[in-house]
Amino acid sequence: MDGMSDSGDNNNNNNKAAEPTLEPLLQAHIGKQLKEMFGAMAREPVPERFKLLLDQLEAAEKRKPVAEPAGREAGAK
Repeated sequence: MDGMSDSGDNNNNNNKAAEPTLEPLLQAHIGKQLKEMFGAMAREPVPERFKLLLDQLEAAEKRKPVAEPAGREAGAK
């Protein structure tokens, strides 16, 4: 029965959140840099090629008939 109590102890340790290993000032600095970098990227216009692909996908979805829910046959009640 000792083996069962050992696995219970391991589960308790696994459920605890890991403590941050970086100092708060360093975390804040990295966060600020990431926001600046990715914020600029998010403000860039969508490339024309991506717009065309999205338009093609939307048109294909409109032409596609609505699928039956999984596990049900067409016409079944």
